[in-house]
Amino acid sequence: MRQEKIFMLETGRCLKVITEGLLAEDFSKITITVNVLIKDPKEEEFRLPIVETHPKFWKLKKLNAEQARALQTKYSGISEKQLRKAVKEFEQMLSPEVLQ
Repeated sequence: MRQEKIFMLETGRCLKVITEGLLAEDFSKITITVNVLIKDPKEEEFRLPIVETHPKFWKLKKLNAEQARALQTKYSGISEKQLRKAVKEFEQMLSPEVLQ
């Protein structure tokens, strides 16, 4: 299951929060992952916050997937409140039986 939510920052930058849920093999729980993409006012498409030209790109290459996703989220400019809102909306979409 997947959900996308777009937030507009005061700077004009758009953030796309992609929330995905992966059901465990025994159907007992869902693992939720969150990815954040950005689009600056003059850009046409969303992209990752840290790309090859970013000063922290070298650090990103040394991290595992989960740590890299956390670093990308940190540099996107999204607030904790916005992130919690996107995850909460995703959880509300899911069936209550799956979350227990």
